[in-house]
Amino acid sequence: MTPDPGIPAAVAQLDAYLDAAPRPDCDAVEVGPFTLFVSRSPWPYYARPTVGRSAPVTGGDLDALAAACAEHGVATEIEWVHEVRPELAGLVGRHGLALSSHALMRAQAGDVTAPEVDGATLRVVEAGDPALLAGRATADVAFTAGGTETGPEGAAERDSFLSKLDPEMAAHLNDRARRGLTVTAVAEDPAGGVLAAGSYQPVGECAEIMAVATLPSARRRGLAGALTALLARHAHDAAGVRTVLLSAQDDAVARVYARVGFRQVGTAHAAEAAG
Repeated sequence: MTPDPGIPAAVAQLDAYLDAAPRPDCDAVEVGPFTLFVSRSPWPYYARPTVGRSAPVTGGDLDALAAACAEHGVATEIEWVHEVRPELAGLVGRHGLALSSHALMRAQAGDVTAPEVDGATLRVVEAGDPALLAGRATADVAFTAGGTETGPEGAAERDSFLSKLDPEMAAHLNDRARRGLTVTAVAEDPAGGVLAAGSYQPVGECAEIMAVATLPSARRRGLAGALTALLARHAHDAAGVRTVLLSAQDDAVARVYARVGFRQVGTAHAAEAAG
């Protein structure tokens, strides 16, 4: 497959990774210029523009994708890199899809560093460790509260989410950890338990750092940056990863990642049914 000379090499590398990462838990269905990832797990996936297809996406292609999604019983959702498919951002709104955009950031795994943090222990957790599921509940609290500001939500809210975690999803998270598809790290203290969590997904020499989240009551302590650096170092040392990527939900989050060594190389888009 010949790389598109109009796409920067760094962006093309990340786009190829984003195509590869969903495949272990999905059936990849080709629908015109799209690859629809139909999940075989409790975690829903999406469609992406097929890597290496050069012809522009059209409105008719989106209609065909919507029909294929309906046939497979999944929602019409698309994720893509703007620099690879710039025409899509203008098309999705006319097809009833709401667009969201995030900074796509990249760093060399061995170069990500952050200051030490006081009052918390950072560690990578294995399958079967209770902190793995507590980390997922921490992310649920953090993303429900939103933003980077401190707030009242803490251990009680985390434990409430944890008590409601679907057993099938819990088994799925442990299975991915066991297979090495997702590696999770947490920041915790003896009194409050898990305060922050994040993970990475390695594919070859590239990995995406995902869902780095801190309980609102523990924010502004440097935990997110420290966890990101730990994940990048672990990916480099344990999985042979050279390049790490992530997407920042807003400018405040992008600044956190910039402080530990990430630089924006593009824009990640997502589109889903409005409302």
